Amino acid sequence: MLNEKEKAILNANGKTKTKTQGFTRAPKSDRPSAPAPTEPSIAIPTARTTALALSTQSHDAMSALQSAGLQNAAAYVQRKQMERNAVVDKVSDAIAYLSDPNVLEADIMSAAAAKVQARSGAWGYAEPVVDFDNLFALPTSSQRMLGGV
Repeated sequence: MLNEKEKAILNANGKTKTKTQGFTRAPKSDRPSAPAPTEPSIAIPTARTTALALSTQSHDAMSALQSAGLQNAAAYVQRKQMERNAVVDKVSDAIAYLSDPNVLEADIMSAAAAKVQARSGAWGYAEPVVDFDNLFALPTSSQRMLGGV
């Protein structure tokens, strides 16, 4: 596109051509005129820079979120494993206690002694109370051999 000064110079020198054969252009007044860009546009480089900055920020945010999520998941698994181990310890202690024949025998004899004592008192007997725990206990010499008292 020629500016006004350049058009004047060309017209003055007589270097303008007119073509009469073949295709002829419409006069300039009939053509739609588009504004000539005066400066290069900075919109595209600015949009590119902004898009790159946003992409970097979102990448960093998603990486941090993923890292935090993995840390939270690892802490949760560790916490549940500790809870599981505590339950295993409690249940195994209870089973060991209930399976111990000495404890079972002592519990049975204590319960039997309590029931006999309750029934004896209910019928009004004036007999001395029998201590079944001591009655069924091992002799002192045997307890020493077993590492007891």
